Amino acid sequence: MGRVGSKITAFAKSTEDSEKRKAIISGIAKMLDHKNIDLNDVGEITKVSFHQTVTTDKAGEASTRDRTAIQFAPTWDTGPQWPVIERAARTGKIQRQKSRAKSDLPKGWETAVILPDIQIGYFNSSLDPHQVKLEPTHDERAIAVALEVIRDINPDQVVMVGDNLDFSEFGKFVTSAPFKAMIQAAIDRASELCREVRQAAPKAKISWIAGNHEYRMAKYIQLNAEAAFGITRGKLDGELRDNWPVMSVPYVCRMDDFDIEYHPGYPESYVSLNENLMVIHGHKVTSNGSTTTKYLNDAHQSVIYGHIHRVEYAYRTRKSEKGPRVVMAASPGCLCRIDGAVPSTKSGADEFGRPLLRGIENWQQGLAVVQYQPPGVGDEHFNYEPIWLFDGQGWFRGKQYKA
Repeated sequence: MGRVGSKITAFAKSTEDSEKRKAIISGIAKMLDHKNIDLNDVGEITKVSFHQTVTTDKAGEASTRDRTAIQFAPTWDTGPQWPVIERAARTGKIQRQKSRAKSDLPKGWETAVILPDIQIGYFNSSLDPHQVKLEPTHDERAIAVALEVIRDINPDQVVMVGDNLDFSEFGKFVTSAPFKAMIQAAIDRASELCREVRQAAPKAKISWIAGNHEYRMAKYIQLNAEAAFGITRGKLDGELRDNWPVMSVPYVCRMDDFDIEYHPGYPESYVSLNENLMVIHGHKVTSNGSTTTKYLNDAHQSVIYGHIHRVEYAYRTRKSEKGPRVVMAASPGCLCRIDGAVPSTKSGADEFGRPLLRGIENWQQGLAVVQYQPPGVGDEHFNYEPIWLFDGQGWFRGKQYKA
């Protein structure tokens, strides 16, 4: 009977009466066999008792029977039979495959700062008809923080994603009186911004992508003064014709003076940082805060976009021949005011047409920093770092930037 049999025998030997010992052994064997119990499942025998029963047959004759009751505990009643988990061994005693990480300043990588929708514009907040008090729709504090980040990082590229001018007077909606005759002031401020960005990043490649608001100027001229569309300044003998029409955003904002590259052709224009990441203005909007999903649904490469004035970013892993491939869609937010100063579907105005500045859009201010491998370097990976701005300040890599 093995291990369990020795337990049964030892228990039986503790009984002085030899007949009882036989009865114990015989009873246990019959009971286990009758109940189809494996001997290996028997742990400890806890109790054995004997008693007699009297029965009567059909003829009325009485007879007695000896009964044996046996109680035992299963093997698992005393705990697991496998080794008990113990405290970890001292360091160095465990054999394992080691993997080490290290920090480094990788060679060949570059940095870009992404500036989203600035919406430069003004309205007249004065009630005096003889006085003009310019109130900006852009946020000067947010712009100041963005410029300080650029100065601090000294990036290889600065990409302005578009809608850097609001141009509400060129839009299709009714322009209230305080917003009229403000285009020149906006153009002057945008030209100054071009100078400020160039001074903050003197060696960087600076790109301005056309958004739907920049497109308002060309569309307005075509609808209202088509004969003037596309006119450049006069060309003298030996000169090359200017690249830009005189009534175009890059010309009036003096972008060539500051070596800023303008990318026209909304919504098709873009800036490619490498084969895995492009920057666009964007034209997709989902009001419930999941515009990233729309881009990820058909994105074959990662994309940074503007237009929605919200901070969003998400990732999706796709199958590829080289294994898992992760794509990203991200919006850094905006650099315009988010208190109702920018005309929108949720902004209101008083009886004089001035913004009430109580409208709350689901907008957030921010910008982004991207480290990337330029074309031809490595696998052209990138790393995206958003910077959220609030109340004229933001944090980046443990440093506070405050206007």
